Amino acid sequence: MKRIYKEKIFTATTSEVEDPIESLVRRGARLMLEEALELEAAEYLERARNQRIKSGEEFRGYRNGYARERNLTVGSGTIRVKIPRVSDVPLGQAEFESRIVKPYQRRSNSLNELFPKLFIEGLAARDFEPALRCIMGESAALSPSTISRLNQKFKAEYKEWTRSSLSSTPIVYVWVDGIYLKAGLSDERACLLVVLGVDVSGKKHLLAMEEGYRESRESWLSVLRSLKSRGMNEPALAIGDGALGFWSAVGDVWRMTRQQRCWLHTAVGGMCWTNCQSGSERKRQRVCEQFTCQKQQKKPGLKH
Repeated sequence: MKRIYKEKIFTATTSEVEDPIESLVRRGARLMLEEALELEAAEYLERARNQRIKSGEEFRGYRNGYARERNLTVGSGTIRVKIPRVSDVPLGQAEFESRIVKPYQRRSNSLNELFPKLFIEGLAARDFEPALRCIMGESAALSPSTISRLNQKFKAEYKEWTRSSLSSTPIVYVWVDGIYLKAGLSDERACLLVVLGVDVSGKKHLLAMEEGYRESRESWLSVLRSLKSRGMNEPALAIGDGALGFWSAVGDVWRMTRQQRCWLHTAVGGMCWTNCQSGSERKRQRVCEQFTCQKQQKKPGLKH
């Protein structure tokens, strides 16, 4: 803390930067990161900075200054960091490598995870740089090629996940739904077909998440056949809303699976119909009580 006070991180004027709060945050983050990197080098060498090796102690190498200063982009902006170097490492001993800041790393892991999420939300690759530059700073590593490379990595991970085996996961119940994203034109919005399953122990699993043309029968057939090819068993019960595409397709792939409409969609649909017919609050309450009573009588094993 003495070093932090000596560098006066708590003093920033509007004449120095446009936003003094952001300046303080970045300066504090830089100093704390440098302290952590220095401690990491000290733990590797098993001695503090400028501390001599005592007689009988194991020699583990010498400090050799710092690697070239680099920009590191984090959530609060871009900071410059210096990574300590260690030389004269004995043979057979692992070379010093920071576990905090990896070699050639230019962004935090959280920032790397942000890019695919924005891509899913519909932000085009060409829009990443101008949208994030004002937040991360002019020196942030946000070139179009970087964004495209990260998106390609995300797509490869997704493709690997869609091919993973499900043969060792016995699924009992599945919930299915189509999620319409805000991205795209108003009349041609992308639809994600999602399948969520529960195994015999009650643990939930995300089984499928694929793009489809609205919630058509052909799109659901493709999703269900993909699950079958990955080794998934036929579940005992499938639960979904009133979209006809899934119900038309499920019997062709899962012939033994029972079908049940989601209680929430059923109740909401009933109340909306009652509202359109008469607008009577008393009738809407009666419909809600009727569905609640039916649900308690059937007592499904798992709640939706």
